[in-house]
Amino acid sequence: MASKVDVWDGDFMNRKPSSVFLTKYILANEHVKVLNVNSPWGSGKTFFLERWRAELSKEHVCVLFNAWETDYSAEPLLALVTCVEQQTKDKLDVTATEAGRRAVNLSANILKKAGPLIAKGLVRKYVGVELDDLFGEKSGDDAADTTSELVKSLIEDQARTTTQVEEFKAAVVERLNIAADNNNLKKPAFIFIDELDRCRPTYAIELLERIKHFFELADCRFIIASDSKQLAHSIRAVYGQGFSSERYLQRFFDAEFNLDNGDTFTLVHNCLPLIGSITLGINVSGHVGQHFYEQKGVTYPKKNTIITDLVGITENQIIIVGLCKYFKVELRELTNYVKQIKSAADSIGGEIQFFWLAFLVFFKASKADEYLNLWAVDKWRQALISYETTRAEVITFSFTKELSSVADIASFYLAMLYADRKELQNLSKDLSRWRQPIYHSIVNNIPQLRVYKDVVDLAHRLT
Repeated sequence: MASKVDVWDGDFMNRKPSSVFLTKYILANEHVKVLNVNSPWGSGKTFFLERWRAELSKEHVCVLFNAWETDYSAEPLLALVTCVEQQTKDKLDVTATEAGRRAVNLSANILKKAGPLIAKGLVRKYVGVELDDLFGEKSGDDAADTTSELVKSLIEDQARTTTQVEEFKAAVVERLNIAADNNNLKKPAFIFIDELDRCRPTYAIELLERIKHFFELADCRFIIASDSKQLAHSIRAVYGQGFSSERYLQRFFDAEFNLDNGDTFTLVHNCLPLIGSITLGINVSGHVGQHFYEQKGVTYPKKNTIITDLVGITENQIIIVGLCKYFKVELRELTNYVKQIKSAADSIGGEIQFFWLAFLVFFKASKADEYLNLWAVDKWRQALISYETTRAEVITFSFTKELSSVADIASFYLAMLYADRKELQNLSKDLSRWRQPIYHSIVNNIPQLRVYKDVVDLAHRLT
């Protein structure tokens, strides 16, 4: 007997509770026909939609439409209708390939009913055949003999257009109901739209308009994943910078849900492997023992201090979480940075300066001009200050007796990198907390700090 597959395996951002909540919310509120799941690019929207759809498909008809993979099409309605037809038939998104598009069932009622509406948009091809081949040159009263005649008849007879829209909606409902009955599933059906914010602005707008005008059905719900900010920017690119694109989007979305990307501890805990490193002594939890010998010297964590009670979190993992927030890194980028850090650590070998290595990987990937200035003796201080004040989040780590920022620790490494003998002596006068292990581990081999740059440059080429 095959073991039961957990569709939420690898859910390190704890998305499952959001899917359960949203499912109940949508089912309890019939007016919510279109829900926008909002989150920045690279923050796990596709993972969320795919897992949610897999879970929901156990009880409901579900269709997953990747808008970006079809935005070459001149008419999004045909692309969407084709996807619905195929996935409710065999649960496979065959429209993602050329062969699949040519395998479309040309006799499908849903496609035939879409014919007049698609022809109105002057679409000639999508599934690899001419519209005449798709709908037939002699298809009776439901279509004109040619595309030009059909368009002319639609212009002359608005009432006919209204009738055709209703017939199309009925065909969609019929297709979804048949799929539900054949698979013993419940209503409503759910259509998930992914990657909308990556589409051409005009295609994204047209797709939203088609959903609004042709798919407002009692037993159909749309879940659209997008970066609302980016989507609004795309709309302004079409209608002008003074256009109120945010208000325009409200026409299409009945509700919006923002994914929470704040807690990355579990993700980092699972994706960052063990790397031998010089320990700085970060207080991971921020807790202070009841009998701490110098209570007066305790500095308690603040809002921007990276701490966690999650069992098993290491100092290196705390550093990665802190750098993610400092450099404002999204989840998709993070996994690649971890790959680069691990490859660079393997190249350097031994116990590495983990903070220094990770800091350089993140800074290099930021593509900020300030990164290049780190390697100039007369520019590095201003480079750190500039990035800290204009781009970065203020992030600190707890060392129990003090809170030190990302810039504090990076500055100490750079100060040692460029220090002459006298400056090194001055640095040695204040070796409290994390400064001591850094100082003593590199004071006799300071050029090694610059080697990290060369290795990071190579690791940065890994994607």
